[in-house]
Amino acid sequence: MSKFNKTTASSRRPNTQNLTGGNAFSRTSFEQEVASVILNSMLKGNSYYESEKDRLDNIESMIKDNPEKALFLAKAMVYVRNEGNLRSVSHYMGTLLTENTKGTSFLKPALIRTMRRVDDMTEMVALWNTRNPGKNIPNSLRRAIRDRLENKFDAYGLKKYFGTGSVKVSNLINLTHPRPKDETQRVTFKQALEGNLPNIDTAQTVNAGTTGEGRADKYAGMLEERTLGYMAALKNIVNILESGASTQTVDALCTLLENENAVRHSKVLPFRFTQAYEMVKSLNTDQITIRKVLNSIEQGFILSAKNVNIVEDGERVALLLDESGSMQGQPFTVGKTLMASMLAGLDTGNAIGYLWADSCREVSLDVSPMKFVYDTRTQGGGTDIGAPLKELIKTETFVDKIVVFTDMQMYNDNWYGSEMGTTMTKYLKEYRKINPDVKVLFWNLEGYGKGTPMKLDHGILEVAGFSDSMLSVIPKMWKNKNALVDEINAIEL
Repeated sequence: MSKFNKTTASSRRPNTQNLTGGNAFSRTSFEQEVASVILNSMLKGNSYYESEKDRLDNIESMIKDNPEKALFLAKAMVYVRNEGNLRSVSHYMGTLLTENTKGTSFLKPALIRTMRRVDDMTEMVALWNTRNPGKNIPNSLRRAIRDRLENKFDAYGLKKYFGTGSVKVSNLINLTHPRPKDETQRVTFKQALEGNLPNIDTAQTVNAGTTGEGRADKYAGMLEERTLGYMAALKNIVNILESGASTQTVDALCTLLENENAVRHSKVLPFRFTQAYEMVKSLNTDQITIRKVLNSIEQGFILSAKNVNIVEDGERVALLLDESGSMQGQPFTVGKTLMASMLAGLDTGNAIGYLWADSCREVSLDVSPMKFVYDTRTQGGGTDIGAPLKELIKTETFVDKIVVFTDMQMYNDNWYGSEMGTTMTKYLKEYRKINPDVKVLFWNLEGYGKGTPMKLDHGILEVAGFSDSMLSVIPKMWKNKNALVDEINAIEL
């Protein structure tokens, strides 16, 4: 314990407000704020407390106002694309970095590592053109695109993501002048420029060009030849089943869905599994086939999150899922899905779960992950984080760790002039009479910025994002609160 350099009372008090006007603590570093904001930026429209424009403006300010942090921001862009599997925010960050970062050695390799698909490149160029009409694309972006064209993408990839918007693959070739490595690549570039790359079957072309038996045959061929990607399979399960797929095709589909290498390589976000599960469950067709496919979807979901021990053997954990009004829609869906992902690696005999808003209610954890997601419904209400903590205190339930799935927007003390809305600080202090060493992890599901419900120290942690790849970070964070930032910093460019 420090004898002379003591923590002052003011440093333990809230120093900002969240978007509800509730007391909050600023994050302890710029890096933590960046991780929170970008890992929650799917850019799919407005959220409860923040418009998409506000989110974009916040990200732009982070990049423009902090030139000395450009290296960390470039690494964060690589992380959010490859680990968070979020595309649009990485495109936005890449474009902003090219606008504001000059003469560095790290930006080109960062852009290269962000361009996992051909349409990552077309999207960045299109955004640059929109933001900088009439200006040439910067050398860092040009050289990164040329590198990817020369060294990563073949004719299949160029055709699959050729593009129909203002920027196509042919535009990329004209802009960057890639040098063919051999005759095959020379022919490929020539065909791309002329717009006559060989036709390929993709889920989009099959759906657009065939029906009934023809569509079933096309999907059967793609599954047999292993040209149907994992994400495409999940998104098109209904199309496959409704086309009249044979037993052999369904078996091949299920084999793909349960293929561990395919699951891990795909980096599919966990809520994509739950979307597919719900769509298939609603089909009014052969129920034996439906149950077989549902089981395979669930197995794929479990594979995506398995073998991640978020707690040590024998430890007890409380999982608290926010179901308040601001969590309605995508945040709640993602929250319960990530909670189910966590359950896949937990001993549920040592876990307890609550949904909470104005009050709290216990939920059963001793069910299959998909049943938990499918059967868990929100009731809405206010945001009283004290409710589940009071229940743990009242019952003297000992846990080693508390995980809170929330958008972080909690009320001030006595928001309504009563105990409802009392901040977490009071109740956690009370709970520490039961376990003085309890650790708390906030899983931030919106990334609004504007602080955290508790100061991120003394075992109070925060992780952010939609991806279950964050599960692998959590065990490290229990030991090192800066593990997420450290993972980003560890990226070599």
